[in-house]
Amino acid sequence: SDDTDRKKGAGSYYHLTHSELVALLVQREVELRRLKPQVKDLEDYIDTLLVRIMEQKPTLLQVRSKFK
Repeated sequence: SDDTDRKKGAGSYYHLTHSELVALLVQREVELRRLKPQVKDLEDYIDTLLVRIMEQKPTLLQVRSKFK
């Protein structure tokens, strides 16, 4: 069940105290805030790259069938 899956994933956190869990959550939020701009930069880079490819050499984006 969904509840069982959730408990399996939470197994490594059961031994932590409330304050340790809060500290871990705060740490993860800091990491997430730090990573978000990097992800955005990579998305923008890929978008720009795709536009350039579509303008200059769109055939590079064609998927060739392996079954020909």
